[in-house]
Amino acid sequence: MRKAILAALLATLAAPLAAQNSHCAALPATARVEVRGPDNVIPAQLTPRGFTCPRGFTTETVGPVTRCRQPGPARVEDREPRRDCYASLPIGPVRAISGQQRPTMQCTTNPSIDNVIAIRGANTGWQDVTLTAPSSAAVTITHLRSTAANVPAAQNPNTQDCFPHNCRLIRLTTRAATPARVELTLATPNNASTSSFTVNTEASCPGR
Repeated sequence: MRKAILAALLATLAAPLAAQNSHCAALPATARVEVRGPDNVIPAQLTPRGFTCPRGFTTETVGPVTRCRQPGPARVEDREPRRDCYASLPIGPVRAISGQQRPTMQCTTNPSIDNVIAIRGANTGWQDVTLTAPSSAAVTITHLRSTAANVPAAQNPNTQDCFPHNCRLIRLTTRAATPARVELTLATPNNASTSSFTVNTEASCPGR
């Protein structure tokens, strides 16, 4: 029985890392919220019994001044907290990425090259933040999120100190048609917040 429990525990620890969304994903899409207008502030009236305020006001003293304050009128508004959160989620800036390889036009034995890249910057690694490249870049992006025991260290985000709040580990597959400068874009849903950066590639032919 103890061996079975231990085996299950080891299997859990070796399992791929589950996709992790940013905190924005947990917020409701819509919400009815109460919004109050500015407080109504008027001077207090001096009477033989001291300073007084009309009904509905509270007395407050600020320095040498005594005044009366009434809470502002309340109204109900529709809000979209998830959208607003995504719009205010900072992405990057991303650290400069250079020295990646792309095959030369004559490199027929290696028509593509895989580059493992750690994209480092604020909130770059969350599952609900997308990473895209234009089709003209002729690249393929593969997200490396598995932390299983059989994953090579260079492709294991935990080993590479690459966690969603500030890093995303990817495999960028380049081809002969890939340009020297590839622009990638990180974005929250509906492009509420975006950040673009450039990956510089150098032409080479491994094995030659």
